[in-house]
Parts: sequence; C-alpha cells; structure tokens
Amino acid sequence: MKDKLIRVIVFNGAGRSFCSGDDFQIMVDDFPPLDERFKLPHHKLIHLIRTIPIPVVAVLHGYCLGAGYELALACDIRLAADNLEIGDHRTSRAICMLHGASWFLPRLIGLARATDIIFTGRHLDAKEALEIGLINEVYPFKEFEEKSQEYIRNLAKMPTKCLGYNKSMLNYSLKNDLISSLQNEFHLFTENMKTYDYREGNRSFLGKRDPIFKGK
Repeated sequence: MKDKLIRVIVFNGAGRSFCSGDDFQIMVDDFPPLDERFKLPHHKLIHLIRTIPIPVVAVLHGYCLGAGYELALACDIRLAADNLEIGDHRTSRAICMLHGASWFLPRLIGLARATDIIFTGRHLDAKEALEIGLINEVYPFKEFEEKSQEYIRNLAKMPTKCLGYNKSMLNYSLKNDLISSLQNEFHLFTENMKTYDYREGNRSFLGKRDPIFKGK
C-alpha cells in the first residue's frame, strides 16, 4: 500500500453475521477497570473511525448486536442486507452501553427513538432501521454483496480529501455553534482548494466531462 491511497475503509463480518455481540463471560470475569480515556481498545477504534479523514462504511448482514452494533453506529455509512437484525439487548442483562451508542444514536435517529431502543433492548429489522435513518441502504440478501460493493466502488471514485474535509466539518458542527462552524467551513474550504481533485472538478465542469478524481 506504499504508493496507493486508501479511498474507503470497510468493516464487514465473516460468516453468517456482522457481529453477534459481546462475550458475556469475559464481561463478568475479565473486564478491565475504566480509569483512563480510551483505555479500552474498542474506544481507540471508535475515536479513529470518527477522526480519520476517509469515508468509513459498515456492511451489515445477519446479526449486528452489542459492541458490533456500536461500532457500526460510529461509521459514516451503514449498508445492510434485508436479513439484518440490529440492536443492543444488553440492557435486559443490566449491562450499560460502553462504546458510544449514547452519543451516536440520538444524533442519528433522535432522542425519543434512541431512548426507546436503549431502554427496551429490542432489536430492529432492516425495514425499520432504514425508516428511522439508522442505516442508509438496504439490499436483498441475494444481491447484497454486489450492491454494497457497487456503492463502495462509487464512493471510492469520489474526491477523498474533499470528503474528509466535509466529515471534519460535520464532526465540528456537532459540538460548536453556527458562527464557529461557518468559520471552520471557510477554513477547510480554502484547504480543499489546494487539492488536485478540486482543480480536476473545475476542469471537468468547464470541459463538460465526468471528473476523474485521484483522492488527493
């Protein structure tokens, strides 16, 4: 990968599901004390997903539960097969959220819906998850691999640095006021103007052709 740019990062599950959830035995017997920021490896991963200036896509099928569900919430895009079952039943065993659902879920679907899902510990099917905005796309399971890969390939053709700047703007706006967000947008807009893809976008528009972005 030395001379190649990474255009998209993808998380998917091997086998019948994306993730069937936490190992309750480990959580009871071997759970570490939480006394430092990002001490848990999973927290470091969640933080990296949100700050890396590259699109991150979760490709979900079968079960997407527990910690795997929280990892999916952190991603920029969630693509799902129609056999998806997503949620977090840990509440039913008196286990709290741990990997960011309290931050991500209300921002994705609103506080009222997030509270219902968290308090009841219920699972959602793909149809409901799509309707409330928890996932971005749903494909029939037989076409899932083909359709999700097509989405990812199209995303990889986009101007990666521009997407990274836009991702940074969205993250910044979640914790800052309008004026500060406008100033941040202006700053990153001017940074993006220095990129190859910005110039390619303008050249292709004037030349009335499709752009060929290089992600730099």
